[in-house]
Amino acid sequence: MGAWLLRGVKRYPGDPDRRYDLRIDGDRITSWSSLGQGDSTSARVIDLNNHWVLPAFVDSHIHLLYSMEHLDQHELAGLPVEAIVTSISNQNSGPRIGHGWKDPVPVHMNPDPRRFLDTVVSDDPVFLWNSDHHRALVNSEALRLAGVDTKSHTGIVIEQDAEEIWTAIPRVKKNYASDAARWLLGHGITAATTFDREESIRVLGQANSEGQLGIRIRHGFPEDLFSSALESGVDCSPVGEPQDPFAMPWVKIFVDGTLGSRTAWMKSDYSDDVGNVGVIRKSADDLERIARNAGQRGWALAIHAIGDAAVKEANRVISITRSVREQDLPDRIEHFQLADPEDLKQIRDTGTIASLQPCHLYQDREILDKRWGKRATHAFALRSIDAAGIPIVLGTDAPIESVDPWCDLDAAVHRLQRGRVGSCYSPGEKVPFSSAFHWRTAGAAKANFLPEGWGTLEPGTVADLQILAADQPQQVSCQREALLLDVYSLGSWRLGGIGESNES
Repeated sequence: MGAWLLRGVKRYPGDPDRRYDLRIDGDRITSWSSLGQGDSTSARVIDLNNHWVLPAFVDSHIHLLYSMEHLDQHELAGLPVEAIVTSISNQNSGPRIGHGWKDPVPVHMNPDPRRFLDTVVSDDPVFLWNSDHHRALVNSEALRLAGVDTKSHTGIVIEQDAEEIWTAIPRVKKNYASDAARWLLGHGITAATTFDREESIRVLGQANSEGQLGIRIRHGFPEDLFSSALESGVDCSPVGEPQDPFAMPWVKIFVDGTLGSRTAWMKSDYSDDVGNVGVIRKSADDLERIARNAGQRGWALAIHAIGDAAVKEANRVISITRSVREQDLPDRIEHFQLADPEDLKQIRDTGTIASLQPCHLYQDREILDKRWGKRATHAFALRSIDAAGIPIVLGTDAPIESVDPWCDLDAAVHRLQRGRVGSCYSPGEKVPFSSAFHWRTAGAAKANFLPEGWGTLEPGTVADLQILAADQPQQVSCQREALLLDVYSLGSWRLGGIGESNES
């Protein structure tokens, strides 16, 4: 740590014609001064030549370590069945794990994907995630490892069944923590809320106990681990405070599935699947029990809910937790993909936060109208949710989507296809860039259990910031266009773009 004077910078949000001197002492912003008036006492001075200083981003919903593991898996997106076979066959040994196929199940695998995969690999487990990671194709060996009878099983597994088989498959455990941190920092992200399993909690809690990774990590505590801890009498109090590099304030609960797998819980049938209203992953009684236990022990809730019925139920559960908990903590509905407009007032009154990933529009727009019909008009309804007074935060759900924060912002603002082409999906739900940017920075601080003032760049607040060479940040559509020069967090420059050679 040390003192820095950044000379001649532009501040975002702010007037593009004004230039400032910004002083940083250690991990804190000290002052903004008119150009040439900054205090350089005992500080290293850098002339930043009219570059922008912006708050760093938070990703409010990500799967951090799994994003790294994802890179080592077979990428199946868009591949015909012959190419899928080639991909998993070329691996000499060990579990064949892949991801990215989309409905329908590849025609050559029907009607029994298990038998088909057995003809490709029989001695090692095969596990192929659907693109939304709520459905998978498996072979007999994968089922056997999980103790599942293979005789009449098709090899198609969804939701909790898929997760149980996934957990049973032996995988190489790598310490991806440092790689994950560098990955985030390279995208201007200095804080992230991740929702992974027990191994992730252990690895990230140790790796970032003192801020060694240069980022602030927030983690959800899976409901099954919370319930097991209660049953065994183990202490299961929340971990950390907002100022800490690692904290775990939420119990994470799944209420339903996803749009892509037709398992999101709906108030009425899927438009293309009459009789199907999705999957209810927890009974009302179970949810109420978890909610009360969590609230009484000082936990917040983070509830996965995508369908309109699930969103309504998630808010009911949050209201229970809030009624028995003494502290005001950030209870969140994760995804919040489809909400009935009639439910928005109640959600606002409860104090629930909507955690959305607008970047999912890039893929989901292909099936929204087909599966949800007229209801799809209310999908990713950012403007309506904001107008109702419900706090919003944004994330990417990486690796389901790209971690690129600018793509996420662009989807929220323009609601177009990738690269700003094609037609706008539900144009009435577009939001200004200023709103989307706020939901990625200062407006997301409380919701992500971050220090007060995080993301504001005000004197006295933590100095989590990024330096951009882009002409107009509000026009950036992807990370490449941002021209990110460096990131400052927890008292240090992180990318090597600002340093000794730039001092004056």
